[in-house]
Amino acid sequence: MAIDKSTDGTQALCEKYGWRVVKQLGKGIANARHEGFSATTGEIIATTDADTKVSKDWLKNIHKAFQDPKVLAVYGPVALLDGPWWLRFFGNIGYQVFLWIGHLTGHPNLSGQNCAVRKSAFLAVGGFNQKLTTAEDVDLGLRIKKNGKVVYKQGVKAYTSARRLIAYGILKFVAHHVKNYFTITFKGKASDNFEPIR
Repeated sequence: MAIDKSTDGTQALCEKYGWRVVKQLGKGIANARHEGFSATTGEIIATTDADTKVSKDWLKNIHKAFQDPKVLAVYGPVALLDGPWWLRFFGNIGYQVFLWIGHLTGHPNLSGQNCAVRKSAFLAVGGFNQKLTTAEDVDLGLRIKKNGKVVYKQGVKAYTSARRLIAYGILKFVAHHVKNYFTITFKGKASDNFEPIR
């Protein structure tokens, strides 16, 4: 299934290959995720983003994690697909360390480009906070964790484009997300000034 707000031929292309397309009604990423998750019919919702591809054993490893009935959500590392070698090298190490810190301190950094949740857990917390401009995925993970286990699995790996990072400005992008993570984690608030990159 795909959630779509495009005005080009994306919907027709997805439908050609058998995808169910949910046309996004609300504005912003939180609405997109909420509408997509709400439209699913299965018990496990695995999600990624448009600029991202997942490892070949992604679904297998997600399935394995959910064999534990106490697990309500799972997430894993995200590596860069493109950009200069130094950005891929240091970016991948830095992001993985960042995820591990959140995991080890009990504050999961659930990433909408690479995670899966139980539909029942999603519904139990009221889904995504659609008022958030950013950090809606982290916020969901923190609320789900109050009801059960949110686990980090190295084998649940995805690869994403550096397009947004480079377009936004590397230092500005990193500073925004680090600050935003700590703000949403400890104060329950998120930034409202993260501009979309097209």
